Amino acid sequence: MTTQTPALTQGTITKFLTARKKAATKIAIGVMLCILAAAPMLVLISFTNLGLFQLPLEMMSVLGVIILLIMVAIAVAFFIAANREIKVYEEWEYENCELSEELTEQVKQEKAAFAKTYTKMTITATILCILSVIPILCGVFFTEALSAKQVDQLMTGLVAGTIILVAIGVFFFIKSNIIMDSYNILLQEEDYTLNKKSGRRSLNRYAAIYWLFFAMLYLGYSFLTGNWDHSWIIWPIAAILYAIIEKILSLKHSKIDPD
Repeated sequence: MTTQTPALTQGTITKFLTARKKAATKIAIGVMLCILAAAPMLVLISFTNLGLFQLPLEMMSVLGVIILLIMVAIAVAFFIAANREIKVYEEWEYENCELSEELTEQVKQEKAAFAKTYTKMTITATILCILSVIPILCGVFFTEALSAKQVDQLMTGLVAGTIILVAIGVFFFIKSNIIMDSYNILLQEEDYTLNKKSGRRSLNRYAAIYWLFFAMLYLGYSFLTGNWDHSWIIWPIAAILYAIIEKILSLKHSKIDPD
């Protein structure tokens, strides 16, 4: 049986959308910082091995780890702040939202007005992710001027450029989708139909453990292998897997009468 929230008012809807928009920016910044965290370390290691920095490699590596931890700590602060913004509305993602016809039409109009911005942000994010491979490809221009070992060291630094472009792209993806999802939650459309809300409730019970596991996997693998220039791929894999699990649960609940 699906629970049902009281009929929502204009005031509560406005507060909900405002809180979600603020949280969207904070969450997007937090995720962007987590992705960017490895970039300074890669640059420091690369430039040191290329002789551009005179300090010992060990010292620069430690500095890179310090910067990484600071950036992750700032990201966590953004996540906590975002959670405080939307915690009070958390159940709306899993329960039946009852809107009057007038409010439904109003939310639809606001969603349509945001659609243009959503499309622009999605296009920007997609382009950035496609272009993110360019920094790595640029390494080929130095193959004649540098030795094979130096090219390898340079490539490590160029990966930082790829990470930066991906991080900015992910920022736009996350922010635009959280805001669009806010309208879908109220209208119970797309990924937030009644059946899919039931699936999300089931998945939400284990979401914290899921993301904590991948965070531990990312940090553990990266520190043990030192392979920061490739370990970031764990995050898009985790996101894709999460979406697959979410889809499976929504399909499972679609066989159950929400009433």
